[in-house]
Amino acid sequence: MARQESKTMSKYSDTEIINSFFEAWSDGDADDIKSALHSLIKRFGGTYISESTGIPRTTLYDMCKDDSNPTLENLCTIIDFLKYKKSA
Repeated sequence: MARQESKTMSKYSDTEIINSFFEAWSDGDADDIKSALHSLIKRFGGTYISESTGIPRTTLYDMCKDDSNPTLENLCTIIDFLKYKKSA
């Protein structure tokens, strides 16, 4: 992660980053969803999310690529993870 991106991310709370994913999801823009997912991975860590969801870490990062088409199953798994994080 670039140093500038790291500084930008630190000004947002976990809740704000989680909410940005749900906003992107409700808007239905695939690029925004991938970008929000990337922010989640950077905030919580790919290894932690992978261990929490059962989605391989490499798959998580692949889901963020411009040309990717994440499966609904994986996205729903991420949503379940975020619902738990949001209520914790």
